[in-house]
Amino acid sequence: MADRRDGLRSLRRRARGGTDAGPAYPAHWEADIALRDGSAAHLRPILPEDAEALQAFHQRQSEHSRYLRFFAPMPRLSERDLARFTTVDHRDRVAFVVLVGKDIVAVGRYDRTSPRSAEVAFNVADSRQGSGLGSVLLEHLAAAAREQGIDVFTAEVLPQNTKMIKVFTEAGFDVDRTLDDGVVMVSFRIDPTARSLAVMAEREHRAEARAMERLLHPESVLLVGVSSHRDSVGGRFLTALEGSGYAGTVHLVSREALELRGRRAWARISEVPGPVDLAVIALRPEACLDAVEECAEIGVRSVVIPTEGFADSERGRSLQRELVARIRRHGMRLLGPGSLGMLRTGDSPLSLSLAPHMPRAGRAALAGQSSALSAMLLAGTDARGIGLHEFVGVGNRADVSLNDTLQHWEDDEEVGVIGLALESMGNPRKFTRIARRLTRRTPLIVLRPPGSESHLPPGHDVRRSTLPRRALDQVLDSAGVVQTGGVDHLLDVVDGIERQGLPLGPRVGILSNTAALGASLRGAADRAGLRIVAENRSVPLSPDPRLIQRAFTTMAALGEVDLVIAGVLDAQGEDAEEVLRQMAIVARHSEVVLLVCVVTGSDRFDALRGRVRVDPQLPPVHATPFAVVRAASGLLEAALRPAADDEEPARREDVDRVAAREIAERLLADLPGAGSPSDPGGRTGAEVEVGGDDVAALLAAYGIELLQGRRVADEDEALARAAEIGYPVALKSTDPVLRHRADLGGVRLGIPDAVQLRHAVQAMRKDLSYSSAPLEVQAMAPAGVPMVVRSVEDPSLGPVLSLSVAGDATDLLDDIAYAIPPFSEAGAHRLVDAPASAVKLRGTRGLPPADRDALADLVVRVGLLAEDLPELAFLELYPVLVSQHGLTVVGAGARLAPAPNRTDGARRTLSGPPGA
Repeated sequence: MADRRDGLRSLRRRARGGTDAGPAYPAHWEADIALRDGSAAHLRPILPEDAEALQAFHQRQSEHSRYLRFFAPMPRLSERDLARFTTVDHRDRVAFVVLVGKDIVAVGRYDRTSPRSAEVAFNVADSRQGSGLGSVLLEHLAAAAREQGIDVFTAEVLPQNTKMIKVFTEAGFDVDRTLDDGVVMVSFRIDPTARSLAVMAEREHRAEARAMERLLHPESVLLVGVSSHRDSVGGRFLTALEGSGYAGTVHLVSREALELRGRRAWARISEVPGPVDLAVIALRPEACLDAVEECAEIGVRSVVIPTEGFADSERGRSLQRELVARIRRHGMRLLGPGSLGMLRTGDSPLSLSLAPHMPRAGRAALAGQSSALSAMLLAGTDARGIGLHEFVGVGNRADVSLNDTLQHWEDDEEVGVIGLALESMGNPRKFTRIARRLTRRTPLIVLRPPGSESHLPPGHDVRRSTLPRRALDQVLDSAGVVQTGGVDHLLDVVDGIERQGLPLGPRVGILSNTAALGASLRGAADRAGLRIVAENRSVPLSPDPRLIQRAFTTMAALGEVDLVIAGVLDAQGEDAEEVLRQMAIVARHSEVVLLVCVVTGSDRFDALRGRVRVDPQLPPVHATPFAVVRAASGLLEAALRPAADDEEPARREDVDRVAAREIAERLLADLPGAGSPSDPGGRTGAEVEVGGDDVAALLAAYGIELLQGRRVADEDEALARAAEIGYPVALKSTDPVLRHRADLGGVRLGIPDAVQLRHAVQAMRKDLSYSSAPLEVQAMAPAGVPMVVRSVEDPSLGPVLSLSVAGDATDLLDDIAYAIPPFSEAGAHRLVDAPASAVKLRGTRGLPPADRDALADLVVRVGLLAEDLPELAFLELYPVLVSQHGLTVVGAGARLAPAPNRTDGARRTLSGPPGA
């Protein structure tokens, strides 16, 4: 197998160069894919070396399937057919194969029939039909065709081939069908539509949720590397499995004993009777690779690898990539390496983790990445007594990621709150897409440790963002995610929601049995921005617990508060547990969430928290006003999730995508690497500056009008252009540093006539003698609030829009709002209002309000342009003058680059580099 892989890599290297050995091999089309049953497969362009495997695939097909594909029985492909099918140019003739192990299980291809259209066809193995391969192939073929300038797919299908017709009609494209001479003629445009993207997302969701379901609910488990030492990794996993009450079949593989803890132990994996749902491989990194091959032979479906050391060196990283390649080629899924494991409570408990013991059953779902953070999550869960439904430690998340866990938990009715510890994000755009949908029903609480972007854990192979950390913070906020500042903060919020649910509204009451403690609570609440509607700081400090109970009952029973923060200075004679219990009963009946700050000695506090730990009916307790208010803020933020953009993306009928693409293709034609997408994780830096008429035409294609302006070489040309435009005019330097800087002498405004213009040209040439950039004459724009709208193609997030009020103060204070397109109308307005300085748009100091609707429309259009044209590496509209009625785009600049391979594009792929 290794020799075959080396041969394929050698052929790919030769092909990539586009030499006489063959056409350039489009490596960026390779992908690992998830199938409907939760398994994985590898998709790549076909190679001449695939002739033998393609013949075997063809002969395995039933006579009926061969007839539906070729309209003839064709029991065997001729040598001529094999050569024609496996030798393609990756431009006019494209073909993909899907591999599981060494076997081809599906083939898809298109052949160009005109400059803008191609005929498409598929052939899926009989044993794999219904697994979603046809729809995945269609997505990848359409993405490849769009790169080559193809807009329309056609197909000829026999009427009885209902499965193939269903692939086309259910893909979300607008399909035209006609019957001609007994053959169904299918035709459709392959531009992504809102419906096709929604269909793709739903299929992706089902496949990834199913993969997690298989991983978390195995009926049989294989432990590889178990020893007689209980403190070994394999021994600890066996201890956890036995202690959890797992009722499924357990197999052990050990080289040192025939029997371990009363269970038979096999000497080799190949001896284990398969198939097996899940294998835990606790071996050194090099040995894991061979173990995976043996697991594949006995039919293992999923693998957990707790082993560290896959990222300590380049050798380790290479082993990790090879591990993932082997796992996916055999259709398996991997949790890890470096995973702390997983556990599940409830009716069918399971623990395959390094957790100290099983937590109580509950409605919280937790996931972490590194072993360190995962261990902190489990320890904090145990200390608080959080009711846990499931826990997953994804480790290096080389295959299964936190996105997969979210896909699974979205469908689980037993999950009431989700907590994640994020140290890296392989596909943050996809994460926010899933979160936007999930948080409509389930609170999502997230920790991103400080510095996680600059100091990634070993083994986390991700694309680094070029944007500031708060750009992703804002994107997560807009998706309804509640962000926390540490493990304790995360678990305090999760604990509060798991025990009591979410507050019904924002109204907060403060109750205390001492004025000083009440004042501290009020100060912390004010600083957190909580809405205090009721307050009682005058409850007498007394050994009689009924006083504070009555005060709480009075506050809760009126129906005027949704959450109460109670501060209790512990009088040593009272029973604090009974106080909490009685208050909790009132809170449940009043539909009020209760959080308690108990100030007492450390021994009494630990004892009280110990009783809360084992009794889910008691409310969470905190030791300080800061901690309890911080937890309350998290609960309220989750309850008041901003209507994260639930609307459909806005469209504009006057958008001309073809014109914009033609401009990009023309300007990039001579740029190295323009023929295929670049890897945004490693751009070559080759870009094309776009300005003048080209940038105006690019914006005009999306209905954005750029203020008229003309570059001039001397005074006479300036006068001629001003006469064409009409006075008054503005005179500007085109130097990027000076272009919009009146304070540096780069702009002269309101020039009324030719005489003044001549003087202005002379003065500007003298004052800016250090710059050789030409000058520009431009029409004067109506007065308005100056704004800056930018779009950046980020390696990690894809297209990201930013908006700010123009000026040095905004830049210095970093008052910039970020968001991911495409935008709904409401989403565009939220971005417009997001910067603190955007208050200027509402009218201040006697000025009338600016036209925020016009600015929101501009945001929608720029978002559409950035989304539709991945070649747009950078776009800046500056300044955009927003007046009382309408706006004017005064200046614009753009850069184009070869289209990046977006992490969340219009084709389904698994995270991480494709298997090779």
